[in-house]
Amino acid sequence: MTEVITEPIVETVPKIDFDSLQAELEEVKGKLPKEKSEGEIALEKKQQELFAKEVQLELKSAGLEQFASLIKVSDTDDLVETIKNLSKVVSEIKASTGYVPNEHKKQDAYSVAEQKKDVGGMLSVKLANLFK
Repeated sequence: MTEVITEPIVETVPKIDFDSLQAELEEVKGKLPKEKSEGEIALEKKQQELFAKEVQLELKSAGLEQFASLIKVSDTDDLVETIKNLSKVVSEIKASTGYVPNEHKKQDAYSVAEQKKDVGGMLSVKLANLFK
């Protein structure tokens, strides 16, 4: 058996075509997103942690720290607006679920006389009720 050695095929391209393809390649490489360095990634992580702490602090100062897991904001303006709206809703809920008496005792003539410390008026009401 004889071994066949094939030589690599070399293609030639005109210099003008090569230069245009090279320029196009550089343009495409420029559009690719750059990979972030470890320092940039660490800085972004620290910024996110700092903003998360700011959100926690603002919620705590507004008395809304129970809602921390529900709040998803991207910047300080959104945070302020969200806290304002949430505070309004919480105050409306507190007002609607607060104590509302079912029956008010109607003030009768005896109670009115009793508040005025009018003994004669109290007696007249009792006597009037006695003869009904």
